[in-house]
Amino acid sequence: MSKLKHADTLAKEKQLDRLNVLLYLRGTNLYFRILSNGKSIAFSTGLKCHPKKLNKKAFSIDGDESSTNLLQSLRSDFQRTFTDFLLTKRTPDLRKIKDIVLKKLSADPTIPTLIECLETFFKNEFESLIGFDYEPKTVEKKRYIVERIRQYVIAHYSNPHFELSDLRLVDAQNLVNFCKRTFRHGHNHAVLHAEFLKRTCNYAIANEWLDKNPFAFFRPKRERKDVVSLREAHIRVLEDAVFVGREYNYVKDVFLFCCYTGLAYVDVSRLSGVHVVTKEDGSQLLKIKRGKNDNMCTVPLVPKALRILQKYANNADCIDKNRLLPVYANQVMNRILKEIQAICKIPVRLTTHVARKTCASYYIANNVPLTSVATMLGHKKTSTTEQYYTERTEEAVIRHIKEFQDRKNDEEPLSEAV
Repeated sequence: MSKLKHADTLAKEKQLDRLNVLLYLRGTNLYFRILSNGKSIAFSTGLKCHPKKLNKKAFSIDGDESSTNLLQSLRSDFQRTFTDFLLTKRTPDLRKIKDIVLKKLSADPTIPTLIECLETFFKNEFESLIGFDYEPKTVEKKRYIVERIRQYVIAHYSNPHFELSDLRLVDAQNLVNFCKRTFRHGHNHAVLHAEFLKRTCNYAIANEWLDKNPFAFFRPKRERKDVVSLREAHIRVLEDAVFVGREYNYVKDVFLFCCYTGLAYVDVSRLSGVHVVTKEDGSQLLKIKRGKNDNMCTVPLVPKALRILQKYANNADCIDKNRLLPVYANQVMNRILKEIQAICKIPVRLTTHVARKTCASYYIANNVPLTSVATMLGHKKTSTTEQYYTERTEEAVIRHIKEFQDRKNDEEPLSEAV
């Protein structure tokens, strides 16, 4: 055999003993390609990155240490597994190598990974129900939660193909801590992510992908935050305020109407004549399904709320849009409310949602039953009203105790025992 042919043979044998691991992008989705002996397979890493941030040779993503560690770890695992095949005199099989590295060799291919299950749960239970059960903004928030859970899995386990059955109870608290540390979420918002993952596990059980929910005993406590609402004195200041600009008066009146009725921005913005119901005794009330969750709100119209509706009964803007009140975009409303707050020297930061909380706090402080206030706000649980919409004020406590003392003073004293 000539030296040239011998060199070619050695080169070919050397190529058989090599595994090339490559990275490439499809849009922003990152893929692996492994090649050996003229054969290759490609598959998704489950990661995304901007093309300018990817260093294909170094297997690194600029500014993303956890993803970089994952890519470099997987590259080493592919090379080591390939070498193991050679040392044990087995013919390297690229698909088996991929399955071994990604820990999918013994897995049931019909059972999705955790990230795949999250995506399926999100698409079937939220995305497909836009316009029926959920508003687009609500679904968008759920999308962010799915993305953050995915980031936790990759950062904590360095494995985008992490299996559902590998979840443990400790992952719930680890996820909460990850959201606080990485995204600076408050406690309650971080807990939402663990609760979403718990719901995903229930979905997996229903589809027979999981035998039991590892988070069944995860019941975190929520922190009670101070409810921000206006005092009666602040409401009176707004009621007496008159502005030169038409838009300021519009925003003030809509805000006050929400203080009297408890309607959220999304509901007051679409309020029309069909939502007004007149009872047999001549009193009027609003019946409207909440845009957020389709719960029914039943709101008696107090005289101040009726006067605001009468004020805009012949308003050209309202008639043109078939609405009862002239409502601007939420961002515009909040911007003007901040200016009104400064002009009126109100110490509370005004937003459209503060009006809803003011309504709940005001009525409960004045002895309206919690169940009635919850019905006005469209809450199915009174605990939601009590925890997130009720401000416990010093003035209310003093008034209630005084009313109690007055009642006791009016009672006849007990007769002396014979």
